Amino acid sequence: MKGVSPLIATVLLIAFTLSIAGLLGGWLSGLTKTQTETLEKSSQETMNCTGSVLNIINVVCGNATPNEPNALRIVLANEGNNALYGFSTFAQVGSNQYINSTGGPTSESPLTPGDHATLEYYCPTICTDGSIVSKVRVSPSNCPTAWSEKLVSVTCN
Repeated sequence: MKGVSPLIATVLLIAFTLSIAGLLGGWLSGLTKTQTETLEKSSQETMNCTGSVLNIINVVCGNATPNEPNALRIVLANEGNNALYGFSTFAQVGSNQYINSTGGPTSESPLTPGDHATLEYYCPTICTDGSIVSKVRVSPSNCPTAWSEKLVSVTCN
């Protein structure tokens, strides 16, 4: 019977092993690079936001004007070192949760250190007369670690 010679079998086995090692090495290298970049970005964001302090000064729920009823207004103060913008808001209104990721200062016109801003949201189906706002959380998109939360007891009127 004829078969593969031991020398050729050994060469094929070594070639197969090296090709598998090359594939695994490339995959592992790519994975390591991706994870390192993600960690660097997260660390840089954390370092840039270290001096950010956002404070919720006041929460009001009620009619802004007769034509704009059921508004939730949140007054913020930037008490940190960084300009903040792109706010996301979460509010617990009765048994409902109100979430909004629009409004407020933008990257072109941010909330600068020492300034105040009012976020105003119209929530006619949630912020109804007699509803009670019990918690508000606000987070800027450029520094998500600088979020602020306040427990309140504000009745909508």
